[in-house]
Amino acid sequence: MTTHLADYEDQRRAFFALFEPECACRILLVRGESGSGKTTFLEHCREQMPGHIPCLPIELRGSAVGVPEFFSRSGRWLGWPRMSHFKRRVTELSGAPLVQVDGNVLAGVNNSINIALHADTVADREERRTALTDAWFDDLDAVGQPALVVFDTYEQATSEVKDWLSGPFLARVAQVKPLRVVVAGQKVPESRTIEWGHCCDTQELLGVTEARHWLPVVRALGRRIAVDSPVVVRW
Repeated sequence: MTTHLADYEDQRRAFFALFEPECACRILLVRGESGSGKTTFLEHCREQMPGHIPCLPIELRGSAVGVPEFFSRSGRWLGWPRMSHFKRRVTELSGAPLVQVDGNVLAGVNNSINIALHADTVADREERRTALTDAWFDDLDAVGQPALVVFDTYEQATSEVKDWLSGPFLARVAQVKPLRVVVAGQKVPESRTIEWGHCCDTQELLGVTEARHWLPVVRALGRRIAVDSPVVVRW
């Protein structure tokens, strides 16, 4: 299935610049109001991106996708055998070893990550999140393969996820060259930060207002624009 997109040429160029060998801006923030086409934009770009680069899409809607869920999904995405630093850190923090069922599946991994991140105080929880984040990035850096993570609906994430994403996570992205990250939403993280603002690009989706930009989409969909009567222009 092909996702057709009208205009947004500048924003598309910013997206595909993420995959240039010497990419200077490895973080792309995409901000747009409801109805501006954020989801269509992301779907179109993902369909057109290089096939050898793995992409992990994450929808940040409420408490269903927290930090533990992200780590769990990313382990299946990258492959648990590649996550040696992360698995070892989970074992240290949870007090129980992760049990491997076969080459790719770990038993009880979600529960172990939750236990590893649990602490009685906010400061201790933040310290544990940071420890697992560091281990996750150590594994990604060791793999060395370019990869893309796309976070959508940032404004609907929990406060904990927003703090983690705009803080430790994006700060590590600025230091680990293989990873590219897109964060989209009606609101996005504040990029004026010394930690990762220097490698960030922000693009606004303001809607497509010119009819001529829609005509290629209409043709690609095999549709036609019905006109009741011809328009006569008199000079």
